[in-house]
Amino acid sequence: MSSVRVPGWLPAAALLLLLAACGAWSASRTSATFDETAHLPAGITYLDRWDFRHNPEHPPLAKAWAALPSWLSGAVRPDYRSPHWVGSHVPPSDPQRSRADQWKFGFELLNGGIGDPVRKDPSRLLVPARIAMLVPAILLCLLVRAWAAELWGKRAGLLALALCALSPATLAHGSLVTTDLCAALGFAATLFAFRHFTRAPGVRGAILTGLALGGALLVKYSTLLLGPILAVLAAVWVVFGGEAGGPARRRAGAAAAGLAAIFATAFLVLWAGYGFRFSAVSDPGYRLEWEMVRTDDPASRAILAARDARILPEAYLFGLAYARGGAARRLAFLDGEESLVGWWRYFPEAFLLKTPLAFLALLLWAVASGVLRTRARSLEGWYLALPAVLYLAVSMVGNLNIGHRHLMPVYPLLFVAAGRAASFLEGPRPRAIAAWALVAGCAVSFALTTPRYLSYFNVLGGGNRGGWRHLVDSNIDWGQDLPALRSWIDRNGGPAVHLAYFGTADPKACGIPYRKVKVVHDFYPAEPSSRPASGDLLAVSVTLLQGVYLDGEKEFAEEAVRRGKVRAASVREWLALRDAAAREGRRVPGIADWMVVSRILTEAERREIEAPLLSTWMRRVRDTLEPIGRAGDSILIFRMP
Repeated sequence: MSSVRVPGWLPAAALLLLLAACGAWSASRTSATFDETAHLPAGITYLDRWDFRHNPEHPPLAKAWAALPSWLSGAVRPDYRSPHWVGSHVPPSDPQRSRADQWKFGFELLNGGIGDPVRKDPSRLLVPARIAMLVPAILLCLLVRAWAAELWGKRAGLLALALCALSPATLAHGSLVTTDLCAALGFAATLFAFRHFTRAPGVRGAILTGLALGGALLVKYSTLLLGPILAVLAAVWVVFGGEAGGPARRRAGAAAAGLAAIFATAFLVLWAGYGFRFSAVSDPGYRLEWEMVRTDDPASRAILAARDARILPEAYLFGLAYARGGAARRLAFLDGEESLVGWWRYFPEAFLLKTPLAFLALLLWAVASGVLRTRARSLEGWYLALPAVLYLAVSMVGNLNIGHRHLMPVYPLLFVAAGRAASFLEGPRPRAIAAWALVAGCAVSFALTTPRYLSYFNVLGGGNRGGWRHLVDSNIDWGQDLPALRSWIDRNGGPAVHLAYFGTADPKACGIPYRKVKVVHDFYPAEPSSRPASGDLLAVSVTLLQGVYLDGEKEFAEEAVRRGKVRAASVREWLALRDAAAREGRRVPGIADWMVVSRILTEAERREIEAPLLSTWMRRVRDTLEPIGRAGDSILIFRMP
């Protein structure tokens, strides 16, 4: 009997179909994650008005792509008369309006007016947008396959595609309206195109690389790192390129001309992404809040000079300044500790805990084998290694320690590198068994976390349910589990809960009966806050359970001043010390510790002030109570004693 031959395209198609099905399943069962409330509505306004006043901290391309299905179908009609779009005169004497509120505008577009008793179903807009985001995820898988296949053959390409398609990171961010996976696609596409340019230098290759670079720049500001990375790779090619591209002198000339063409093409693509218009907004009565941009460092002054010279679109420059300001001081959490300046180990630890261990082992095996075989002299290997190392190094020295997702541009390079392990699947039996076991381990990690990809942690991190003890925020808790909370309430007889929620989705739109304890980005500030009494149920996001964003320092300072224990001047002194330390990358003691050490307060006075604070109460809940239920992986439910 002759064996049945399987077409070469069939396994790849099956993997991509699995990716699409699982991504769609995940997309349909979660509430809006934190950033989606701003991203998707902003993308709709970009297409509607070609106006970039909302969500300036990210360029427009990924958001506009996600918004395209709803925009084309006419399913949404934003209220451009809303004060959250129109803005206001600040100060009143300013003839132009500013300070539109992207969060309230987005919240109302998804859920209905804040004061409306009838709420809209946000999934009518979220699900089509999330399905659209699966297209870049599929393209990323195909790119990874093509790169690995060129290096090590078709089987390596299929393995790399499988690792990419089954990766929790790919599925988590490929089914959300965020910029992280699209940034990874732009990053990988630019490097892949540049690799082809160095193999056959010419105008066509340079233009293709420039198009990819321009697209990447229109997705996320972190892709600006591609500029210096391409320069480094060009230098490596010139020095170690062997016969590729001719003698070193010829390669140097080709590299210089190629980089010039690449950057010029990307420059034009960037302008095209903003319609070749300098002004960020289409309304002459509205202006961006440039007065908020710092002027005390060379980079900010360079951005302002570029604005004055109109070198780049205003929206891009303002967003860059905005993003730099936000990255300079963001509250971070790691292993039970909070910081405004972050830790060098944050991203290495996040990578270690949120990447399947089987994949890490397969990757290390493939890389070690390649290094031993080539003695680290492979130009192709350096094309993969250098961008990953440089990107990780820059991430480690930065302060933006708020999510493993910022490492997404590194993953495609790792999938390609791990594709080399396809050669281990054949040959000596022990080696093949070990390699197949690791591939199976990757599949098991995918299966066990489906469809909760965002909250994936490996066993070192405690799994999906234990990862919150190490990392919070978008690593596990991005506000996605309100539907799961509603299901838990329904299964348990419909009791009302006291809710402490980290997110921007609307609990009312999800039909959750609740009383507010604390809501980050509270769209119902007029509703009073309360704490549950004995016997009541508390549903709390794990980010808040760890005390992050409860602003315990502010709480303590306000309570100490209210009780007359300290003067407001002492609080201002500590704030000045904290801000100066944050600018210099140093840590300072918390305000309570500082006041005790400075003998402004006694230890007994400190405990007296801390006792009634929400942050103190939440810490007692975390440390003394066991949850009676869970909503997904990000919301724990307690019965109060």
